[in-house]
Amino acid sequence: MSKNAQNDDFPDLKENWEIESISNRLKQAVENADGNKAVSERAGVPLSTLNGYLAGRDMKASAAARLAIACNVSPSWLLLGHDADEPALKISPSQSHPIPVPANDVAYIDYYNVAASAGYGICADAGVKPEKVAVSLAFLKGDLGLDPNCALMLETSGDSMEPTLRSGDRLLVDTRRRHILDGVHVLVVNGGLLVKRLSSEPSGKICIASDNQLYKEFLTDASRFHWGEPDGGDAITIIGRVAYRLQAMS
Repeated sequence: MSKNAQNDDFPDLKENWEIESISNRLKQAVENADGNKAVSERAGVPLSTLNGYLAGRDMKASAAARLAIACNVSPSWLLLGHDADEPALKISPSQSHPIPVPANDVAYIDYYNVAASAGYGICADAGVKPEKVAVSLAFLKGDLGLDPNCALMLETSGDSMEPTLRSGDRLLVDTRRRHILDGVHVLVVNGGLLVKRLSSEPSGKICIASDNQLYKEFLTDASRFHWGEPDGGDAITIIGRVAYRLQAMS
């Protein structure tokens, strides 16, 4: 059989092999991240769509990024394998063996296992120590414009920011200081960890509002706000601005 005839018989052999490799890596990652349902909810990818990817359906880059974050692996590893520079090994408590990810495409950021209440607030426990989660460096810097050294992740709890945020959403928070207080921020108010929308008023005051109209907004002096660690008293501490959410599909 001639070379050309062989190519005619198998015109997309390489493409099919690549898709199969991606689905195999996805199966490995999903298995080590608590299974299909858990990953679907964390990534905001419908379970039927995830099952299609696992079966070998072509995967969009945007879906790959969400699934990779939900599985604690690099999007580059998921889509391309580990044929870049020397791989790093990421092991989470739920994994029985490590998943290789390219070291030059991974940032490890703090993940706090506490919820920023989209409601009336929960206690901000200063003793909570963060875990480290692996996030694609290209996604953080290229897509979101974030500095990995000034980013953290936590979850929301409550309904006051619906429909923008739902209870259980994971938030990527930009902790870089900004002079203009506009947008959704994570705050500590009277010892409670909150996620609220801030806006500057012409009067010089700051409006703290919820996107859910069942909750009242209130105004307070801009002088009460500061960035950094909570120090008690009457001050309102800004932890950071919400830059991205990972929202599960209902």
